[in-house]
Amino acid sequence: MSEMELLAPAGNTECLYAAVENGADAVYFAGKLFGARSYADNFSDDEIRSAVRYCHLRGVKVYIAVNTLVSDREIPEAMEYLTFLNNIGVDAVIVQDLGLAALIRENFPLLPIHGSTQITVHNTEGVLALEKMGMEQVVLSRELSLKEIEKIKKETSARLEVFAHGALCMCYSGQCYLSSVLGGRSGNRGKCAQPCRLEYKINDYPEKGFYMSLKDLCSLSHINEMRKIGISSLKIEGRMKGKEYVAAVVRIYRKYMDSGNIPTEDDTEILNRIFFRGGLTDGYLTGKTGRAMFCFSKPDNPYEKQRKDGIAIPKFSRKKKLYCSAVIKEGSLPEIEISDGAISVLHRGDEIVQTGETKILKEGLVREKLSKTGGTPYEFEKIDIRIDGRPFMSAGQINKLRRDGVQKYEDKLTASYERNGRYVLTEAVDKNKDEGFTPEGVFRKNCKKSVFTCRVANIVQFETVKGMEFESIYAPAHTILENCEKFLKYRDKIVIETPAIVKNTETIKAQLEKLKNLGFSNLAVNNIGFSEFDGFNLFGGFRLNVFNSRSLWFLKKKGFLSVMLSPELNLAQIKALEKPVETEVMVYGRLPLMITENCVIRNREKCSCNREVNFLTDRKGMKFPVMRDLGECRSVVLNSLPTFMGDKLEDIRQSGACRMLLYFTAEDGAKIGKICEMFFSGRERPEKYTRLHYYKGVL
Repeated sequence: MSEMELLAPAGNTECLYAAVENGADAVYFAGKLFGARSYADNFSDDEIRSAVRYCHLRGVKVYIAVNTLVSDREIPEAMEYLTFLNNIGVDAVIVQDLGLAALIRENFPLLPIHGSTQITVHNTEGVLALEKMGMEQVVLSRELSLKEIEKIKKETSARLEVFAHGALCMCYSGQCYLSSVLGGRSGNRGKCAQPCRLEYKINDYPEKGFYMSLKDLCSLSHINEMRKIGISSLKIEGRMKGKEYVAAVVRIYRKYMDSGNIPTEDDTEILNRIFFRGGLTDGYLTGKTGRAMFCFSKPDNPYEKQRKDGIAIPKFSRKKKLYCSAVIKEGSLPEIEISDGAISVLHRGDEIVQTGETKILKEGLVREKLSKTGGTPYEFEKIDIRIDGRPFMSAGQINKLRRDGVQKYEDKLTASYERNGRYVLTEAVDKNKDEGFTPEGVFRKNCKKSVFTCRVANIVQFETVKGMEFESIYAPAHTILENCEKFLKYRDKIVIETPAIVKNTETIKAQLEKLKNLGFSNLAVNNIGFSEFDGFNLFGGFRLNVFNSRSLWFLKKKGFLSVMLSPELNLAQIKALEKPVETEVMVYGRLPLMITENCVIRNREKCSCNREVNFLTDRKGMKFPVMRDLGECRSVVLNSLPTFMGDKLEDIRQSGACRMLLYFTAEDGAKIGKICEMFFSGRERPEKYTRLHYYKGVL
């Protein structure tokens, strides 16, 4: 019944077998490097090769996660690895890094690419942008409702992959820097330490709670709705979980995807018990966010140590259907043909069929022996047999004919997936430029003239900075429109800032059209979906997660004039980047660490909007401001300390980053004036600050 694909996780070989044996249509896993779950067991190259063969022989697809940000130094190794994956015939690679995706499409045109949820695609424009990049399947953000997914499906042609079951991150995937900042473990690099599962305080309330720990997602009751929408792939989360979990969840989802029935309470309870995090939720799918989605008690799993309390999950028996025909003729080599409709093999035995003297071969015996495929992942749906003359073959000879024929079919099937690819990793330079080339031919371009830029969140902040020596001033679209007469005079240096999350794209498009007609021509892009607006000069924001030179060249080709680099790069990495466009870095400001669809503050208060700034306090007493996202009803958690590089500007200049951004969030006019003076004079610095990752980097 189901045309949707059931996609299952595999953190190791045992989980892979559990997924396939219980009915997965496809599995996803990672190698030892470049996967966003680096703390899972993951697979060696030899294990990947064996896993791909195992799955393909059973009609199961294999998607390999190569979904971390990749540094310039790592790209050669990543491309060697991708060559291996391409050539052994994996069905797709899941990718986050924009530059790596461009390299894959350039070097391996036949290797399908799936856009990772880490790219934060949550609207039609995002899917269209990835389609244009050559991605065949897009993993949507978990925060979308079924209604929002349906709209995207109607307006795009790519296959849509939707999370169906498992753990929910508090932050939009790809936009979380909390683990990175607290412990140097980057979620974008596969090292998330899950600090959102810890206790926090909200504002001035003394009670601690797990206010950012969401229950696990369960979409079992929405399978028929998702099929009707036209979703292509239902994804189960769980590469860090055990084989019992994988078997149970896959088996139950397989059952209802095939039957179309309404789930029973018993099956739903099995899902609740197999990994318990305070219950299950479908809140995002139904559009009902809020407290009911959270587990405020300690988010441990008491069932895991009990091995699911005796829950029995039967294996799913699914055999691939094949067609078999055999010709056994006295005095000739016996023949067997095996076909699945697409691939056929003809195998001849190695012994001539003898003439029967007292015994003559009967069709019944041949059919019986050919049907014995129990030890294989196949069964013969139809067997045609032709017997000529008075032949005789022993049972062992017939069995060998079948086994050798099946082996030949398997070899041909496996070979049909393989590709013959290689890559040429050339320098990604613009050959028409002369300025900035080193003797090795790489465009490094140290900054000859550095400029200051700033970002303001409201009109008070803009009034403070408008007369200062800033090359560009980033300001929210709604703030500009609400105070248009005050911004018009400075429109040449104003860069319109769009939110990172834009579900209602019609509204923001209308705002941008109004601003364009008023003469505003600069646009800050914080999501790949907003990278193709006619009539605007494009400036890339840090939320694009640009981590390597290839991503810079990709964005240059899309027309970007400037790109803000990932805040997880250190100065040495920044200096080593090829810089085909001007690069920008944050030299002051509280880095946004999380952007959340669920309001954290409402877990303790009725609404966060009655204060300009709220706070989360961690177990060490560090306070993290929480603000609205550019006027949207969405929360942004800021770093507890501001980044400050005012006394290290020469280090920034030597790295080649020309644009130095002062990122203002909740500062008042007086505070902004003081901070600007620190940078312009270079004589002071704040009492408390962080250097972020400039001197250490991330794992």
